[in-house]
Amino acid sequence: MQNYKIFDLFVYFEYNYKSNSMKKLLILFSMALVLCGCQNTAPSSSLTYEGEQIEALKGLISSFTAGDFETYRSYFTDEARIVHNAWFLDEEAGISIDAMLEQHIFNRENIFEEISVNEGIYEIITQENGNQYGHVWIEFTVRGYESEEDVKIPVSLSFGMKGNQVDFEWGFYDTSNFPKPKSE
Repeated sequence: MQNYKIFDLFVYFEYNYKSNSMKKLLILFSMALVLCGCQNTAPSSSLTYEGEQIEALKGLISSFTAGDFETYRSYFTDEARIVHNAWFLDEEAGISIDAMLEQHIFNRENIFEEISVNEGIYEIITQENGNQYGHVWIEFTVRGYESEEDVKIPVSLSFGMKGNQVDFEWGFYDTSNFPKPKSE
C-alpha cells in the first residue's frame, strides 16, 4: 500500500510541474502500469512437508504399524477406496477401506507378528484446482510368526485427501518376501 502513496506523490509532482505532453505521457504510462498491476495471477500448486495433513498421514502409518485398526480406520472417509499393486484406474482392483481393513487384520493375525516402520518421507501436494494428494515413501520391517528373519518392505503410497482424511489410497510394494502365514 505504501508503494502506491509514493507513486501517487510522483504522479502529482510530474503532473503539476512538467509540460502537457509529458503529463499526457506520464498519465498514459501510469494507467498502463495500473492495468498491468491489477492482473490476477494464475493459481499455483504447492508442496509441503509439514502441517495437519502430514500429521494425519503419519498417524495413519503409526496406527497401522501398532495394530490400532480403530484409529487407523478413522483416518479414512467412509467412501475411501484402496488400490494396491495395480493401476489405479483398474476398477476391479479397488476395494473399500473396510475390505482393506479386514485384510490388514487378517495379515496381522496370521502373517506379521511384528511390524516397524522407518521415519519415511511425507509430502502433500496442492494442485492449482485445489485437489490435494499425499505421498509417503516408507520401509516396513516385518517378522513372521514362524520366522526369526526380519524382512524389509519398501512401500510407496499416494493418497487423495479430503481435508485431513484419506479418500483414496494407491500403494505399491513387493509381496514376494512376505513371511509365510502361520500354520494352523
